[in-house]
Amino acid sequence: MIAILTDKPAVGKEIAQVVGATKRENGYLTGNGYIVTWTFGNMLSLAMPKKYGYGRLEREDFPVVPEEYRLMAKHVKSDAGWIPDAHALKQLNILKHILPKCDTLIAATDSSREGEMLFRHLYRYLGCTQPVQRLWISSLTDEAIRRGMENLLPERMFDGMYLAADSRNKADWLLGVNASYAICKATGLGNHSLGRVQTPLLTAICRRYRERENHIVTDSWKLYISLHKGKSLLKLCCTEEFDDKNRATELYNDCKCSTNVRITSINKENLEITAPTLYNLSELQKDANHHWGLTIGEVQEIVQSLYEKKLISYPRTTSRYISQDVFNTLPTILSEVLHWKEFRPYAEELGIDTANLPQHVVDENRVAEHPAILVTGIYPEGLTDKEQQVYGLILGRMLEAFMPSCRIECTTIEAVSAARKFQSKTYRILEKGWYHVFERPNAIAPKGFHEEEIPELSIGETLPLSAVNLVHKKDLPVNAFTDAELVDYMDDTGLGTATTRANIIQTLIDRKYIRYAGKYIIPTRKGLFVYETVRGMKIADPTLTYGWEAELARMERGELTQEEFMEEALTLTEEITDEIFRTYKPRA
Repeated sequence: MIAILTDKPAVGKEIAQVVGATKRENGYLTGNGYIVTWTFGNMLSLAMPKKYGYGRLEREDFPVVPEEYRLMAKHVKSDAGWIPDAHALKQLNILKHILPKCDTLIAATDSSREGEMLFRHLYRYLGCTQPVQRLWISSLTDEAIRRGMENLLPERMFDGMYLAADSRNKADWLLGVNASYAICKATGLGNHSLGRVQTPLLTAICRRYRERENHIVTDSWKLYISLHKGKSLLKLCCTEEFDDKNRATELYNDCKCSTNVRITSINKENLEITAPTLYNLSELQKDANHHWGLTIGEVQEIVQSLYEKKLISYPRTTSRYISQDVFNTLPTILSEVLHWKEFRPYAEELGIDTANLPQHVVDENRVAEHPAILVTGIYPEGLTDKEQQVYGLILGRMLEAFMPSCRIECTTIEAVSAARKFQSKTYRILEKGWYHVFERPNAIAPKGFHEEEIPELSIGETLPLSAVNLVHKKDLPVNAFTDAELVDYMDDTGLGTATTRANIIQTLIDRKYIRYAGKYIIPTRKGLFVYETVRGMKIADPTLTYGWEAELARMERGELTQEEFMEEALTLTEEITDEIFRTYKPRA
């Protein structure tokens, strides 16, 4: 008997259907020589200090470093405190009962670091000893599952990936637990959770919030003039911006007295804007937030649902490129898509030649574990509005990637009135190309330019002045973070990964450190208190572990040992706890 272990019931059921395990049992399916079972995500976690024999922690106990990290069943918070998750315990008992009956195990958990760690932790926790093979797939279509089952990989191929995930998990425990217990002991102000990612992220959210609160409004004035030629109107802006109302008003009056505007310069430039590359999870989350107002967590749930419905490839990817073998499947997929009723009327207008697709999205060195997110060619039916929105983004981006470039003409016009220089920056579309899919102006507009049809002008031409406008502007405070901006910030500072960011934000929400205010993320009073408590400390600095992801990648390649990495994590932990106790004298 062969056991296949997945990390979600829905994924298990898809695989079971392909391998012929159709008989339903309690917590698993059997048939055709297979048992297909599952977990409910990660059902294990690292034990807390009291499980290692620590009682009331004193200053000399820090940093807390287990001799050997222990695993325990996942706990959930209740009115009575933290208690074991009943669903996790039940499924763990089922696995403990059925896995010993099998001669071989197939690891079919998520094809990622986290999925690899999940399987190996369960294997160790349940005391398994059977040989293991790995199912590694990037799609849940029947064809992809069959191909994966025919090409199972040795589990040892993923040793480096497991070590990287396990090391990050242990290092996060080491820094987070020690910092949280140390701040509690040193301040005596209750239990507050700190972590190497969540605390710098909370700090960024709070700092932006305080900056908005403390903003001092400044005034400025901008002067605009308008001129007509035939039936066309052209608006130009003074190249100076005034912070003195009297000077601005003086120039305004001068311009009103002036009757003519002289064109001094006309500069035209043609730009070719290539299509954006395919989506990875982070870019999809940003666009779904920007265009549809969906949160990071919502997008992660939606793409998982679309993946389980076989509509898209593996979504938790960091790559925006694909491999050659994936590219070879696209002509068939795109041909299928372009025959859908929605695309038939203007398939030719899109300009996609499925027999001769451009290969600019192919880059074997930038694919990482999984290619960019693609549609599978299966027609989407019965989707919710939000699923349709996200699926539409993925499909639209895939179409854009194989369409011709968008060509625009940018025109900069300079003119003089009342001895002051005025300027207009406009663009017009020459060939839509990929822009035809969504037609969102901000996708192609160069900075400072706006789309407008302008009259034919020549240098030295003098035209009558039609209108003068003085606009009063107030310098607005910075807005709180949106989800899209937070993903950008986390990308720039190396906080978390594409697959963990939604959980990090949700953890801060669950701990009542932050909350949503419309589309913005703001801190709560509790979050601001934690921010004020740790502000300026190492634990709040996003650069503290900036290089960790690069080191974990080296570990995957066998260039760094787990012991070396954990030694660095221990050094950082000592520095963090020492700083906390230096800053706050422990209370008895």
